[in-house]
Amino acid sequence: MRAGISYALAEATDEGHCGLPVEELIPLTQKLLEVTAELVETAIRLDLEDGAVVADDLEGRRCVFLAALYRAEREIAGKLKTLAIRKPPWPNIDVHKAIPWVEQRTKLALVDSQKAALRLALVSNVMVITGGPGVGKTTLINSLLKILVAKAVSIALCAPTGRAAKRLSESTGLEAKTIHRLLETDPRTGNFRHFARLPKG
Repeated sequence: MRAGISYALAEATDEGHCGLPVEELIPLTQKLLEVTAELVETAIRLDLEDGAVVADDLEGRRCVFLAALYRAEREIAGKLKTLAIRKPPWPNIDVHKAIPWVEQRTKLALVDSQKAALRLALVSNVMVITGGPGVGKTTLINSLLKILVAKAVSIALCAPTGRAAKRLSESTGLEAKTIHRLLETDPRTGNFRHFARLPKG
């Protein structure tokens, strides 16, 4: 039963979830194992006591997470929060001049939402850009990169996989590496050679 809960939570990660609300986890586990809701609830309680899973309230819903994913997500969120309060590593950029300049250089007219995102990106140390295909993420990123390159900002592009790094290189015209290659994974230890206290030169 408890392995079934871990399996259900692991399956949820394939859809981008780090955890599931209890009201979704119980029926999902029931369906996978063909058991009663009461048995699933008992197994969740035992997993919580053992520390294999963690429960937390999110937006008024009780959610259950695999313990390692929960800790990783909280650590990442904490680090992003620390980065977000810092100023960007480049000098102030006049966005009122930069946006028309980049539109002229790219011969593309940015839509209002792209302009707003670009204004925010130019004054932020951290920004997450999401959206489905065709919404303008690549245009936005290329516009941001053109402005930063014009300001002589040192840029390192990376992606989680080799395929994604190749696509990033093709869409930007700049070299992109995998995260592991950029941060130089040490094959003996599995650790990165470059990290917060020892950044890449």
